[in-house]
Amino acid sequence: MNHSVFSLSPSPSVFVIVLLLFVQVPSSLSSSSLFTDCSNQFVCGDISTGFPFWGSGRPSACGIPELELNCENNITRMNIDQVAYRVLEIKPDIESLRIAREDYLAGLCPPQFANSTFNPKVFDPVIGYTNLTFIYGCVAAFIGAVPLPVPFTCKINDTNYGQSGDIKGGATGPGDCYGSVFVPVPFTNWPLNWNVTSLEELLKEGFEVRWKVDSAACEECNRSSGVCGINNVSNQTTCYCRNQSSGSKTCALPGSTPIADQAGPPPPGMCLNFSSNQFMNSSPSTA
Repeated sequence: MNHSVFSLSPSPSVFVIVLLLFVQVPSSLSSSSLFTDCSNQFVCGDISTGFPFWGSGRPSACGIPELELNCENNITRMNIDQVAYRVLEIKPDIESLRIAREDYLAGLCPPQFANSTFNPKVFDPVIGYTNLTFIYGCVAAFIGAVPLPVPFTCKINDTNYGQSGDIKGGATGPGDCYGSVFVPVPFTNWPLNWNVTSLEELLKEGFEVRWKVDSAACEECNRSSGVCGINNVSNQTTCYCRNQSSGSKTCALPGSTPIADQAGPPPPGMCLNFSSNQFMNSSPSTA
């Protein structure tokens, strides 16, 4: 009796089918995950927010790269241009957040001398704030730009500079002193009878900045039952949809096709000067 013999070696077509399955399934799962993850809110203490922020369960594709939030002990923090800030308040209705420098929460002597600068592609200044410059490591002869009832001192280790502090309005360099740091403050509060305590409290209250995002594109995405995110290639707003392999301008309504994401690459960045509400290409002069 003859028996049919079946080969156990798969044909080339079987390999092609299996390969396609492994290629297509992860793509679909990735899209589904982004829609779900970007639908979640960032929650930390009193802060709760979504797009254009990301972090703590919201992947980087859910928000603008510069707007990453971190949560530790129910305190929200973020880094902007290598400076650490504590996030005090987020107002999505007017697209603004209030932040305070972490290094000034403990006093007027910061561990690092870094200016508060902001990429104007991402941030806009808020009316009512201007830069205040703290100058460190001065000799007594240089003091007096802004009269203080109680001048502050900061020890500068391993240098021959003095310990006296000076304060000036606007964004400026240290001149003959060791270093300077400019920080936005409410201009309605200066220069009225400052002392060290009032200055420290002013810095703890923080300042406001507005983030810049394509709100119209995000609203259009939300109306189509999508979730806003960021195209990692173009760095522009995109729309994540259920059961869709990639981001698009909007999600597909029943019987229609989603509009493709055609965002282009962003222009190069710059620095922002809060004292004049103008853009700068470089840091303040140190002369």
